[in-house]
Amino acid sequence: MTIFFVFTSLVSYAQTTLTIEEVFTIALEKNIDIKIKKNEREIAKNSSSLGQAKLFPSINIIAGAGVNEGESNIDFATNEFPSVNSTESESSSLNAGIEIKYNLFNGLSSFYTYKKLNKENDIKSIELQIQIEQILIKSAKYYYDISFLQRQLEINQKIIDISLERYKKVVERNKYGSSSKLDLLSAEIDLNNDSTKYINVKFELNQSKQSLKKLLNSNNFLNFKVENISLNKKVINFETLKEKAKLNNQNILLQKCITEVMEADKKIVSSNYFPKISLMANYGYNLNKSNTSLISNQNDIGLGAVINFYWNIFDGFTKSKMLKNAKIQIESNKLLLEKIELEIYSELKQTFDQYISNINISNLEKRNKKSAENFFTRAKEQYKQGIMSNNDFRKAQMELEQSQNKLNQSMYLTKLAELNLYRISGSILY
Repeated sequence: MTIFFVFTSLVSYAQTTLTIEEVFTIALEKNIDIKIKKNEREIAKNSSSLGQAKLFPSINIIAGAGVNEGESNIDFATNEFPSVNSTESESSSLNAGIEIKYNLFNGLSSFYTYKKLNKENDIKSIELQIQIEQILIKSAKYYYDISFLQRQLEINQKIIDISLERYKKVVERNKYGSSSKLDLLSAEIDLNNDSTKYINVKFELNQSKQSLKKLLNSNNFLNFKVENISLNKKVINFETLKEKAKLNNQNILLQKCITEVMEADKKIVSSNYFPKISLMANYGYNLNKSNTSLISNQNDIGLGAVINFYWNIFDGFTKSKMLKNAKIQIESNKLLLEKIELEIYSELKQTFDQYISNINISNLEKRNKKSAENFFTRAKEQYKQGIMSNNDFRKAQMELEQSQNKLNQSMYLTKLAELNLYRISGSILY
């Protein structure tokens, strides 16, 4: 006859209660996006080596062999040697050795390249931290969504219990003629409406749980609940948050690191103004044989070395243009850093003001809820005694539900504002 019978068939399962710390631990271990960023960071770490910056010499083992057969015609420049005409020729060669190449000086370009690679590795580490921070914030948001909806479901269940009790009482009164058919229909409609709210909240709760499980990439917990939202008794200090933001905000740290990469690029460009000196040395064996050469068999073994000097003294002003552009890029990145810092501090202040406002609202809603509970207790007693009408009792019931919903909503919004403060100040990771 009424929707409330749906709830009598629900089976109660034992539920695991997840803490926010447990959710963070699972996210750090299982989330796929974090794993991908960790791999990217590992690649950057492997790339930031002395070898990649060419600060080590290159050592090569070289070897080769060749054979040539054909017909040769040879005329010599003097008459001391007879000409060779249509003679079958054979020649062969064999060489093997070890070769070392090293840049003795390149204007410290390799050194600055090494610094740049390290900074690029730092950028990947910061990007990993940003990814972790985003996942933790998102998982915390889902966690508080679930907590909010859990409480909403409890409120709705209590409202259904009140409506069900009222419905049964009206049915009983209707039997004895002390209540009209209109009162019975009104009680039934109110019960059905309350039941519909319950079903909708239950659906939203299940959807939020699925979103959290998907983010955590884990099906280890099929049936779970979370802890109720509780607000910190001690209000967060704004100046402390501001100091933490300067030190820990990942967007600020990332922009600083990008600027340092640009500084390294400028020094690499500046190194082009200096000469380059390189050394090449080898130790090897060579064998050459030929039946048409003046020397039929020659083999050598020994050490050879070459020092190369290169200095580009004019390149059509290319170097100077590149250096100017590098300086402009550095200046632009410094301005961008300044802009990011201003935006972050502005967002921090706005979020903090919202956080304080939500705390004040929550305190008011707590008092309002207590008043509504006291009012409903008296209204319930008067309704039992037949002093209060159905409509007035329903109004008291709705005011109770509304006060509980408002408190739940204000505590939820306060928690989200608090979460945003941790995000902006970089405190979620420290």
